[in-house]
Amino acid sequence: MKDRIKVYLYNKTFKEIDMSDFTKITEDLFAERNDIVKVELPEGVEEIGSHAFENCSNLEEVICPNSLKKIGTKAFADCINLKKVSYSKDVEVDAMAFTGCPNMQ
Repeated sequence: MKDRIKVYLYNKTFKEIDMSDFTKITEDLFAERNDIVKVELPEGVEEIGSHAFENCSNLEEVICPNSLKKIGTKAFADCINLKKVSYSKDVEVDAMAFTGCPNMQ
């Protein structure tokens, strides 16, 4: 079975998302979603695009794969409840990736 993005929602439900191209989480893909609390990205994702999770006000945790190479500009901007994003030390993280995330400063 193909790997999927695992999304945990605020109402304690769970969704798995299939994408044709797992190498990049595109710009604005999950932006403005206040129902997401946790995301697990599958192996193969190499980039989280600009503004991908911007303004996800209830997002608390993101688990990134070892394949991740880059986190784009304002990828997690204004995710006010974000507490943890796990990624390797080799990932290129834009200086503005976590703007407005008080727990990630």
